Amino acid sequence: MNNKIFTLVSLVLLSVTGFSQSQDTLRFSFMEAVKYAVKNNPQLEATKLNEESNRYKIKEIKASALPQITGSGNGTDNFQRATQLLPGEMLGQPGKNIPVQFGTEYVYGSTVQLNQALFSPSLSIGIKAAKESQGYYELQTFKTKEELIYSVINVCVQMQMLEKQQDLITGNIDRMKKLLEITTVQYNEGIIKKVDLEQLKVNYTNLQTQQYSTNISINQLLNNLKILMNIDVDQPMVIKAEVNTYSVEPISQQLFLEANTDLNILDKQIQLQKLNTRNIKAGYLPTVSFSANYGRQWQTNELFKSSLTSGFSSGYYAVNVSIPIFDGLSKRNKIKQSDVSLKQLNLNKEYLIKNVQNQFKTAKDNLTQNQNILHAQDQNMKVAEELYNVAKLSYTEGISSLSELINAENGLREAQVQYLTAMLQINLAEVETMKASGQLSQLIKAEVPNK
Repeated sequence: MNNKIFTLVSLVLLSVTGFSQSQDTLRFSFMEAVKYAVKNNPQLEATKLNEESNRYKIKEIKASALPQITGSGNGTDNFQRATQLLPGEMLGQPGKNIPVQFGTEYVYGSTVQLNQALFSPSLSIGIKAAKESQGYYELQTFKTKEELIYSVINVCVQMQMLEKQQDLITGNIDRMKKLLEITTVQYNEGIIKKVDLEQLKVNYTNLQTQQYSTNISINQLLNNLKILMNIDVDQPMVIKAEVNTYSVEPISQQLFLEANTDLNILDKQIQLQKLNTRNIKAGYLPTVSFSANYGRQWQTNELFKSSLTSGFSSGYYAVNVSIPIFDGLSKRNKIKQSDVSLKQLNLNKEYLIKNVQNQFKTAKDNLTQNQNILHAQDQNMKVAEELYNVAKLSYTEGISSLSELINAENGLREAQVQYLTAMLQINLAEVETMKASGQLSQLIKAEVPNK
């Protein structure tokens, strides 16, 4: 059973085939269903877009380290120039204030400004943090992919078990139908009582009801699968059952903490929080920048007459040093807040490690327990089949009553249900063990790289 589940997951991840379509009905194998879901699931695609957005964020921060060049232009119409009073002594009229208007009516010009960071610790750390954050978003995408693959496999396993149950129910209905035909003849001949015939009819109806309920459950799981695969719920779809004969290594009984996606995400958050603290501390260091400016201004009293227009240029360049002296302890308090956040993340990591270890232990215990249950139910179903065959033979030869055959038939059906339930539980426990141990994560990383 271990090999079977491991093979299913391995082949799912290794498969690169497409899906087939026949008469508007989509047909997928388990492997194709997972591949299709990974390619088309909207939630996974939305998570991937965070990676793309962050790549542009990195470029945005990097752009701050490049020269920043701005240009500007302006034009002024001094339709009523300002008047100032000058002492008459300046103009040979002592004792008077002479009104004078300065400048021309039209003034227009343009400038180009250049700024370049030369030394900025905060900017350097910000670029590094942005690059590290890309790994965080990639882990988020991987986690979504891992959960999606786990969900699809889980649904497929349940559907497979229900289909096997459906086959058993169909076989029981056929067997009960033949028995009803025989007992109806016997009742008409007065060999058996009406109550025995009615009991068989009740059992037959119960089997039909069980068949309907199983069909409903299969359809519900199929609709859930369609949602995961981003297929319209009204679209006919069939999941093809597969029988695997490959030999692969068994499900690992070892816990791979380094492969746990949640822990990897938390480690990345801790790393980013440390960079945040470094970035705040960098605010205590001086920054150095270079700036340059060049401009030209034109003045005239009549537009569009170059002979009456005068132009003047101006420019400068400078090295600017900014030294932080006192900020009212703002950065100190920000550092304290960042340290508290870092402590919280470390405590969360300790709790998560214990929780992962507990999940893995619980999954292993459930797997072992379900293996024992499955073995017991397998033996129980074989005994129930033998008892039913004996009871059927005895009834046919007139040795035992119909009620004994009915009891044996009920016992067989109950044993079949318990066997299938145990098989379902062990399959789910195997998938859960792979997920809890980190083995599923390792398989996905090896066979379905994040693109």
